[in-house]
Amino acid sequence: MPEPRQQNQAAPALPRWPGVLLSLVIWHASSALAADSRWVEKLAFWSWGALEALDTRIRDHEQRLSGLPEPALINSCMRVGLKTGYTTEEDVRWMEVTLPETARVDTVVLVPPLAKAANAVVAGYGFPLRFKVEVFDDHDAAHVVLDHTAADFANPGCWPVIARFDPRAVKRVRFTATEPWSVDGPEILALAELLVLSGARNLAIDATVSSSSSRNAPRAWTRSNLIDMVTPLGLPLVPQAGGKSGFHSAPSTRKDERKSLTLTLPEITLVDEIRLVPVRRRDVPLWFDYGFPELYTVEAATREDFSDAVTLVDVTDEFLPSPGMNFVCIPARRTPAKFIRITTKELWYRKNDHVFALAEMQVLRDGENIAPRGRFTASDVLTGADASNWGLEALNDGLTEAGRLISLPEWFAQLETRRSLEQERLDLRTRRAALVERSQHQLVYGSVGSVGGITLISGLLLWRQHRQRRRETQRLHDKLARDLHDEIGSNLGSITLICSMAAQPDATLDSLKTDIIEIESVAAETADSMRDMVDLISTRRSEAEHDWLDVLHRLTERLLRGVTLDCALPAAPLTLEPDIETRRELYLFCKEVLHNIARHAQASKARFHLTPTPRGIRIEISDNGAGFDTAAPSSGHGLGNLRERAAVLKAVLQIHSTPGAGTSITLDVPCGPRWRKPEA
Repeated sequence: MPEPRQQNQAAPALPRWPGVLLSLVIWHASSALAADSRWVEKLAFWSWGALEALDTRIRDHEQRLSGLPEPALINSCMRVGLKTGYTTEEDVRWMEVTLPETARVDTVVLVPPLAKAANAVVAGYGFPLRFKVEVFDDHDAAHVVLDHTAADFANPGCWPVIARFDPRAVKRVRFTATEPWSVDGPEILALAELLVLSGARNLAIDATVSSSSSRNAPRAWTRSNLIDMVTPLGLPLVPQAGGKSGFHSAPSTRKDERKSLTLTLPEITLVDEIRLVPVRRRDVPLWFDYGFPELYTVEAATREDFSDAVTLVDVTDEFLPSPGMNFVCIPARRTPAKFIRITTKELWYRKNDHVFALAEMQVLRDGENIAPRGRFTASDVLTGADASNWGLEALNDGLTEAGRLISLPEWFAQLETRRSLEQERLDLRTRRAALVERSQHQLVYGSVGSVGGITLISGLLLWRQHRQRRRETQRLHDKLARDLHDEIGSNLGSITLICSMAAQPDATLDSLKTDIIEIESVAAETADSMRDMVDLISTRRSEAEHDWLDVLHRLTERLLRGVTLDCALPAAPLTLEPDIETRRELYLFCKEVLHNIARHAQASKARFHLTPTPRGIRIEISDNGAGFDTAAPSSGHGLGNLRERAAVLKAVLQIHSTPGAGTSITLDVPCGPRWRKPEA
């Protein structure tokens, strides 16, 4: 009996090492499975049916999306839209188009702008929270065709907002903001384009624009921009293999050489509208309107010699921005025509020569494009090896290099379908990810059968985890590249806009000095941001160079210049140094807080302390400024951004503020698994 008692006494100590090993193996398996979901999908056989069903639906959505128009979501022209002024005296902000005569209308389309707000480029900039669209007949009787005044309307980005209704007689269309945009600035109302459709025609191109006020900025924001067909959506195209690029003239050494392009129709026709489609050259990124003449005239005539010509448009403003990837719509007002001619006055400058090019020309009569029935002739055409992709016959084939042109109603309907399908696809992908995650937990906690088998699996999965970490490193590099692109791109856009304003004919010496000072300030800010980001992510430094704490110190002194500053950072190296991604999030968090102090707090004193703690590091930032009510709803994104960054860092964020008594922000950041001891 003694021997069994000795065995029973020793037995409890034996399972300890397998238990520890099992725990480690489970932890590694969980991490590795999370790093590469494909292993989960292969091993979780009980989820194959559900995953396959979701994958089938996702593929079906992607197949349908591949045949639908895709918005360009880029400002390919300097013209942005119409924006009301910053005055606080307006009770209601509105904008309105008045048609030249009462017409049967069935659709009104609002296209939000893509524009720079205070801190970033925003899709849907200036679009109101609550609004209504009204149409008026020639007796001034109003009818509301779109009403979103009872509840907040989610910002649509740049997707069009469409009001469809039974055809009715319309003289005026008014867009009214009952609760205007007020994000990071004063209340405004902004819109890229307002279209008034009668069938396939946009009657607004010949309308008169009025508004409660206007924030006139040369070329970018004016009333005329509301009806110029320039939007961030681009051209109404569906994907289709294109033919030739369009018409291309012979190159010229002179900018003012006259070149002409003539369309001959089969018979005299009453023409409603002419649309010119610019050429997009994708081999050069900024050639959105390649070859489109700077100055030109468009004439219509019933006689071949143009002795009875009617001038439909005469572009004489040499500072008029080119159209970018947008229609140039010219109202013809039922002009009788058999011959339509475009004559250049100043050609498009290419590199060392000047050219005239056009992708497509449409002639509308009662909503129908009759240009395909006609024949084009030109004063000259491109010849030689470069001419293989160009031809006059490409001007009325309905194709551009990016796809097939469709009517405006069809375009907007398909954009609505695309937006709905993209949201459904996102929901399906979210459900799929949740299913994979659930399968992962089932695999890790329910399918571990033996220590030896799990050990083998963990070894394989750790190798997978190493590969995933390399992918994460690449994703981090991409994030940093986007940070630099957003910062530099935004500031360069500001410099470009300032330069365009300085180039105006009415610029004075004082205004030029002011513009140069502003350019210097923006350029200095860009250089500082680039230097901070490079120092922040650099992994190889000499002893004389600054570490990431010096970057924060430099940022604090730069943003709080003129404020009495108490800045304290650790003199000795930290026990554990945060990884590059944590440094990036800390830098952006501090930059947001310091920027708010400098811009809004009106503080005379500020305090910035970064101290090590047993769990990680603590950042304390405070000021004696204006403060705010933390319980009141915020009009901007500042506090939301801070909370989001704290969540990413898994940190504890505390914000204390009282109106008139300053603000105090504390961020406790725990050490992460990838923090490392500093190298000696």
